[in-house]
Amino acid sequence: KKFHRLWMRAVVVGVALLAACGACWQRTKCGPGDQVTQWGAALDPEKVLQEYPRPQLVRGDDTTWKNLNGIWQFQEATEGEAPPIGENLTDTILVPFPVESCLSGVGKNLKYLWYRTIFDLPASFTLPRTLLHFGAVDWQTTVYVNGKQIGQHTGGFDSFYFEISSVLKKTGNEVIVYVYDPSDEGYQPNGKQRISAITSPGGDTYTPSSGIWQTVWLENVPKTFISDIKILADTAAVNLIATLDPPFPASTVFVDVSASGKVVAQMNGTSGAQLRTHIPSPKLWSPDSPFLYDLTIKTDSGDTITSYFGMRSFTLANVQHPGSDDTGAQVGIDRAGQDMDGQPVTLAQDDYNLCWALCNKTDGCESWAYAIPGCDSYSKPTCWLKSGVPGTSENKCRVSGVAAQAARSVKRPFLNGGYTFMAGWLDQSWWPDGQYTAPSDEALRFDLEAVQMFGLNTVRLHQKVNSERWYYYADKMGIIVIQDMIQKYGGATQDTIAPFMDDLKHAPLQATHDLLTLRRAMITGLYNHPSIVQWVTFNEGDCVGVFDANSVVEMVQQWDPSRLVDTNSGGPANDLHVGDVNDVHNYPYPGDPKPSATQYAMQGEFGGIGAFVSGKEWVPSMCSTYLHVDTPQDEAEVYAQMMQTLMEEHADVSCSIYTQITDVELECDGFLNYDRTNKFNDAQMQLIIDANNAVINA
Repeated sequence: KKFHRLWMRAVVVGVALLAACGACWQRTKCGPGDQVTQWGAALDPEKVLQEYPRPQLVRGDDTTWKNLNGIWQFQEATEGEAPPIGENLTDTILVPFPVESCLSGVGKNLKYLWYRTIFDLPASFTLPRTLLHFGAVDWQTTVYVNGKQIGQHTGGFDSFYFEISSVLKKTGNEVIVYVYDPSDEGYQPNGKQRISAITSPGGDTYTPSSGIWQTVWLENVPKTFISDIKILADTAAVNLIATLDPPFPASTVFVDVSASGKVVAQMNGTSGAQLRTHIPSPKLWSPDSPFLYDLTIKTDSGDTITSYFGMRSFTLANVQHPGSDDTGAQVGIDRAGQDMDGQPVTLAQDDYNLCWALCNKTDGCESWAYAIPGCDSYSKPTCWLKSGVPGTSENKCRVSGVAAQAARSVKRPFLNGGYTFMAGWLDQSWWPDGQYTAPSDEALRFDLEAVQMFGLNTVRLHQKVNSERWYYYADKMGIIVIQDMIQKYGGATQDTIAPFMDDLKHAPLQATHDLLTLRRAMITGLYNHPSIVQWVTFNEGDCVGVFDANSVVEMVQQWDPSRLVDTNSGGPANDLHVGDVNDVHNYPYPGDPKPSATQYAMQGEFGGIGAFVSGKEWVPSMCSTYLHVDTPQDEAEVYAQMMQTLMEEHADVSCSIYTQITDVELECDGFLNYDRTNKFNDAQMQLIIDANNAVINA
């Protein structure tokens, strides 16, 4: 009894401290240059990321859920320490910002963390079960409610929940969260996080994001509730599986499909079984018309949720390219680049016909160029054989030509039965003030709006999984998403394999201390989003060396046959030619990857053009990039030239990903500054937009 009185007194004091702490929150310095976004500058600690966190599965209204974001108590933990149950912690933190971020109010890296908050159960929570949800916590999490350990979770990028019904009270519920995150010093996949970047920033790894970094919330649910839905829609029909908790006994599921508020199809069947219905006159999802159907799903056991889906297909297909005649010798025209191995060669005599003939009898030669001896620096007759068809330029000292081209078939990715060139950029989705966490929902949406603002249609989300609302906006706006799996960025070992595979799909339902937890990792958690068309299992050489890449690709294809799989973007396993994509990286200028009978060609990374903007640098005067230029005008012009090269000289490429959307710390090669302000004026913007539109429309 004495302990209970002391514990209740600590709860009362804790509630008072938290209630009074909105005014005491203060952000720390956002990096050495104090770079803060407009949304971070306007942040209200009493109203942090208040939007409903799960648009793909909405239950009830505002009376059935409670957002727990805001000021929590906080302090550094030690390994093996007993939980501080009933104790006030020494500091505060603004949840859900990572501990290293300036918006958290902490602004430093800690490996062992304690969080504490206290909440009253809303009077509107009249249903029998209550769930405690975490959008994402990096990396290992243990949760206590009212003195009882309710569950543990491992994984930094997936959502999970615990049922807490049996331990709840009407008022004064204490939540304590323990987090351990070794970041890049551990064996787990950690993406681009690097602890030493805090004191020694630079390169392409950045400040870590430890601890809670997505919304924490409560949900009130019926005794038997819909815990998950799996939606697969093609161009004619929609398939759906509704999973209940508990799964048995099964319930009857009733589904209405609506378009613009009108019911267009219905289906019903047993929970846990696949339901399917055809959609009359289907409206397909695409970047030009991102139409979404609405779903209302009810069970005879008393639960109702809403969701949505887009109808589309994404497959490989062959496109026939017509042949062309030999151009003959073109005097005064040069074709620079794409030289075959061993080029140039010196000819026996001054006769461009010899170069022409040599191309025609050499396997793989598609064009040629000849230097007239003595006209410029070449004193001897010189011939270049070329593996492609470079663009032309006037040069009185050159003669060139293109060999006859036979009709051929080129593998392309087809969206809804037609070819759409995917032009996009690499998105690290890092923020100068929130690190992994966007400072507001408007900020989160802005990064996707910027894709269309620059005339692009695609994002490659690079070594990170974003919150559900980011994908929701991509679905609504018609942004094509190529999704990376999180890597162990350097230093991967055999110990990395198990957490990597868990992060890739999911772990099963587990009973933990008589309470239920569910984790929804990348493929399981993001499966329903029509915007995601392709998974990237590995990036460059970061992680792939300890894996059997072929087996991983086969597993992903089995788990999700509705999307294409990129085995190893720009990495050694790309040479295995398994999966659906021949994906190469070239910096700064785009290369010329070739499709095959089973793969389309993708320029997975290129560019990195950087104009450094004074006053916008993470560390003043310390920016670096792949190709430095002096001004934003230069950046726009060089980018437009690169896109023209892709269009005119690399005709077999079906997707290009430019590095990148924003500057990130000292990697200053973004279209936007790190604080999301624009580097370009209107005329420069139009030059970039026109270049992107030309490639997409070509």
